[in-house]
Amino acid sequence: MNNMCYQRYILLVLYLMGTIHLVSSQSRLGTIQGTIFLENGAPIAAATIVELSSAKRVVADRQGRYAFSLPENKKYILQVSCLGNVTQTKSVLLKKGEVLTADFVLKASNKQLTEVTIDVENVNLRARKEVVKAEIVDTKAAQAKSTTLVELMNRSAGLRVRQSGGLGANTNIMVNGFQGKSVKILKDGIPTDYLGASFNISATPVNMLERVEVYKGVLPTEIGADALGGAINMVSRVERKRSLALSYEIGSFQTHRASINLRDQQAEKNFFWGIDAFYNYAKNNYSVTASIPDLDKATVSNQKVTLFHNKFKQIYGEVYAGLKNLSWADEIKLGITAFDIQRDNQFGALMETPFGASISTERAPVIPSIRYKKEFLDKRLSIDQFIVYSTIHGTQTDTLQGAYDWYGNFHPSTDPANRGEAENPTQATHTYKNFTSRTGLQYSLSHQHNLALNLVFNDYSRSGRDPYGTTTAGENPVDLQTLPANYRKLIASLGLKSNFLASRLQNLFQVKYFTAHTKGQEVSVNTGYLNETTSSAQTSKFGLAEALKFNFSKRTYLRVSGELATRLPDQVEILGNGAFILANFAIQPETSSNGNIGFHTATKNDKLAVELNSFYRITKNMIITAPVNLLYSQSINVESVKGIGFEIDMRYQPASWLTLNANSTYQDFRLFKLSNPLIDYLEGARLRNTPYFFSNLGANVQFQDVIAKTDRLQGYYQLSYVHQYYLNYIPKNTEPAGFLGLWGASKVDAPNIIPSQAVHTIGVLWQPKDALPWTLNIACKNLLDADVYDNFKIQNAGRSFHIKLNYTLPY
Repeated sequence: MNNMCYQRYILLVLYLMGTIHLVSSQSRLGTIQGTIFLENGAPIAAATIVELSSAKRVVADRQGRYAFSLPENKKYILQVSCLGNVTQTKSVLLKKGEVLTADFVLKASNKQLTEVTIDVENVNLRARKEVVKAEIVDTKAAQAKSTTLVELMNRSAGLRVRQSGGLGANTNIMVNGFQGKSVKILKDGIPTDYLGASFNISATPVNMLERVEVYKGVLPTEIGADALGGAINMVSRVERKRSLALSYEIGSFQTHRASINLRDQQAEKNFFWGIDAFYNYAKNNYSVTASIPDLDKATVSNQKVTLFHNKFKQIYGEVYAGLKNLSWADEIKLGITAFDIQRDNQFGALMETPFGASISTERAPVIPSIRYKKEFLDKRLSIDQFIVYSTIHGTQTDTLQGAYDWYGNFHPSTDPANRGEAENPTQATHTYKNFTSRTGLQYSLSHQHNLALNLVFNDYSRSGRDPYGTTTAGENPVDLQTLPANYRKLIASLGLKSNFLASRLQNLFQVKYFTAHTKGQEVSVNTGYLNETTSSAQTSKFGLAEALKFNFSKRTYLRVSGELATRLPDQVEILGNGAFILANFAIQPETSSNGNIGFHTATKNDKLAVELNSFYRITKNMIITAPVNLLYSQSINVESVKGIGFEIDMRYQPASWLTLNANSTYQDFRLFKLSNPLIDYLEGARLRNTPYFFSNLGANVQFQDVIAKTDRLQGYYQLSYVHQYYLNYIPKNTEPAGFLGLWGASKVDAPNIIPSQAVHTIGVLWQPKDALPWTLNIACKNLLDADVYDNFKIQNAGRSFHIKLNYTLPY
């Protein structure tokens, strides 16, 4: 995207904002307020007041007060209801510039209540039933437990999050066979690039989130991302009233985690403010089995050692304030985010050589953001505008003159030139600048058709230096970290959502447009010299998506979806990393043809629910990083992948105190049409480092009046199983010959096998009294102390114990 396109995008956003202001000013809002009383004069808390023409509703506060913001010079019909009282209706006229007071006095009802049945779907359940398939990870239900986000997500069908170590380690997310950068991470619908590593799957506490939406294949129009095979949307915790939530967890390996969520908003006022913050610390000094060389005997043996340089420390905070229910804005919210991350690097990409001094940091002192929401034209048209600008500073330090062994002993080097535990010394400093704008528009054409437009613009740049880093060849070498690097992209999605046959048939059709512009300087692979001219590249692609859902009944439905998906190369794949990954301005976007079909059914009382899903993918121009010589590597398009997968997910509640759940996933993704004759023997090989069969089993029991009167006690058990898979590609004829490759012996060397593993977790959650706002959780993870191998066979922690206190108080 050139500067002209960039300017046009900014002008488009400003035009949309101006249109909103113009229409809003032409339809000014007035206020209807009042108090709901009983006949004895006492105010009624929690009475429901509905404006019938617009279906807008509010709930009275503890003093019985309510307030509406509605367009002026119109008549309205207000209906007030409260359990045990007669419903009352009143017609009012809201004049220009008026604050209208309409009080109600409700009479007690003479009817006796025998049984009341309430059938209300919460936000999570509604999200699960949307036309676009979403796996909802209910983090709100787990906020009182010492459960990580990775553990919660790994209990979902078709989803695996793999960590390269303990708390704070890098993660690789796999959704229906796609993984790595093919799966986009978002926070409240916005790509998380602007937050760096601060708000990620590995370290973000579940207390920060309302839920996690996992999209497999087609994305909703309002989720604007160039995802190839799905996306993870972390939805921030939402509190509609004044509240305070605190949590503190202590666990094995010197783990400490704390969080705070504070929101202050009074019903009669438009102003609100809040704080969301968390702190993570872990020494991560768990035991692993390492390959220990014996130089005297020239042998290598596997021995248990304790990690000694694996500390992770993070602090994250967001302060926000805003206004609601104004004539020109339904909500406007200003936020300031800051974070600081410090990480010890115990080893590199593979767990082969220990480090004892290598460290990395990342921090951002101020990240300002603004979000604006407005509905107008009688709620038929709405806008959701988000803008953020971040400057993130990062460092990578590895200048040690010597080396550590696995026991933590330091062995100095007498050669001054021998620096860096990774054999490539670095003292790099980076500055990443990121501007992101997301514009969401929705227009209701009718009760059956809704049109949505979503625009996401991202402008990224990188600068830095490294006195020990890689330089160009020649008499005047140039530090590669100092080379300019700029990347801009725009993703546009236009979607039409329709309902037919009295909403039994739902349809979503989307057209997407992707464009990116990159500018930087390249180093010649052949000579090592810096090219004299600045390189640039322009990429544009279109995409299509179609999703259908047919409701046989309220609890039984069928989903079918297809998509021509595109993922634009990211900044590192195009620009390199300023060190040993070179730029490649000729790289092409990844493309994939995806198909999904799913069936869900449940019994009338929801005691038993079953969901079956299948998915098919054909992906071309997959991007991998390949070596180009002894020094450099480069991202290139080489591989194509196709495959099919199946999921089954079940939930059963045989009694009110017992809930059981189970799921299994099998996926068969393989290389095909390999273009490199040197690796054609891998035609049909499974994707490397990719689990192809995994299952989960869980049980939850809960009782009341166990230890004390009105207390609540909940016990839970989780089993997570991953079948063995392979670290590197293996020929298809070396796989086990049994059914689906799940039985039989593999003809592969043991070091290339990531073994099968089963992890058991148990826990108890206790709330002393219903009226008390705090809970206590005690949990044991990996109960049998099994060896757990994860991404690229890096070993994770064994048995660990955790205690968590949670305090939640509305005030």
